[in-house]
Amino acid sequence: MIKIRLCHARGRSYFIPEVLIGFGGSKFFLPSFFGPPQLSFGSPLARGYHEATFSVDVAAPRARNAVRVMVTIRSDGHLRSFAGGAQLYRCEYAGPQNVPLAPEVGGSCTQLADGDFALDLFHHTRSTNAKSIMNSGELWSSSCNLAGTGELENVACVYFTTLPSIRDENDLRRVAMSSFGSISYQTTSDRRVEGTLELPVYKGELAARDTTLSFAVPTALIAPPHLLCHPAIAHNPAYYEVVGPEIVRVAVTPGNKLLFIDGGVTAEAGQLKSFDYVIEGDASSAAGLEAPMKEEATTQVSHLERLDGDADIFAFWKANANTDLVTGRQVEWRKLREKVA
Repeated sequence: MIKIRLCHARGRSYFIPEVLIGFGGSKFFLPSFFGPPQLSFGSPLARGYHEATFSVDVAAPRARNAVRVMVTIRSDGHLRSFAGGAQLYRCEYAGPQNVPLAPEVGGSCTQLADGDFALDLFHHTRSTNAKSIMNSGELWSSSCNLAGTGELENVACVYFTTLPSIRDENDLRRVAMSSFGSISYQTTSDRRVEGTLELPVYKGELAARDTTLSFAVPTALIAPPHLLCHPAIAHNPAYYEVVGPEIVRVAVTPGNKLLFIDGGVTAEAGQLKSFDYVIEGDASSAAGLEAPMKEEATTQVSHLERLDGDADIFAFWKANANTDLVTGRQVEWRKLREKVA
């Protein structure tokens, strides 16, 4: 099964694959890269149903290389819709021949009574904070943006990760921190010399994350990730990158928190916060590399389609083919306030 969202950027629509569930519903993958879908309507190979196929790169926490799997969903495989428009579909997926996928899972998961899946994730903090969290049964949210250099006025997030521990500088960078206070990026383009970006991020310390807490987080609570779009170069097609694939965020209204009982995370009614867009930074420019991490209002966005209830991705795509689904959209922007040093 796979949780996906339909989204629209200028001149194109595509799916954001958020979570791929495999191994009989016991393991999950979090995509790191993915490609645009290829759709077939009324395919005789799919018994007349509509079909979409797209690539998803998956990797275990800390993996240096990802494995590309091809995912196929069909119009008769719709299982449920989530608030905010995400969809859960049955799917088929396959990796390269003779390449095992078990080493690439992001972690374990459990199917819930409502058909959703709870992902086993981690929260790292100081031992003193961990005691307070466990005694209170609450996880407090942070108003920091993804880079940790500004404060968001209209949303706060509770942070989780697939990393079972934070053990070195590389792990800090995987969760958008650095003991040096910055992370280096490089553009993707056809220029002879690529541009670079030294991005200020939260100056984190390993000692502040010496205790690990485990939680089961339903995918219905998880906010969609921001993206980078890597442009087509020569004969190489464009592709998308998930920003911080080892980071999982639950967005709530400012000042609110998540609750947990026996590790199972819940949110009180009306406390989740959602936006109708994700930031889609242009990886060919320094400004584009910065945009998803900074999270301020930008034109570099992809608009999320709210397909609720029994709405069908394939029917919507077919009915709105070759139409402008971006112009005129009204969205609530994230409001960023720079931190005062």
